[in-house]
Amino acid sequence: MSVAAVKSIAQQIEQLAPEDKWALLSLLVESLHRQTESADRRLCDYCGVGKGRGFQTAQEVDTYIREERAAWEE
Repeated sequence: MSVAAVKSIAQQIEQLAPEDKWALLSLLVESLHRQTESADRRLCDYCGVGKGRGFQTAQEVDTYIREERAAWEE
């Protein structure tokens, strides 16, 4: 969808009554929930993460976790 189309929709939303905005928001949340349900990951999907790293200390584990979290934010 183009930026212009999104802006047009946003302008139309601004004209809605508050209760209609809440109803629309509810529909959007439900839609997003359905779309992301299949993307949910299970704990066993992460098995083997960090395998072979050979952590010797808790500090090494903390460093690894910080590096992984930093990579997620990029």
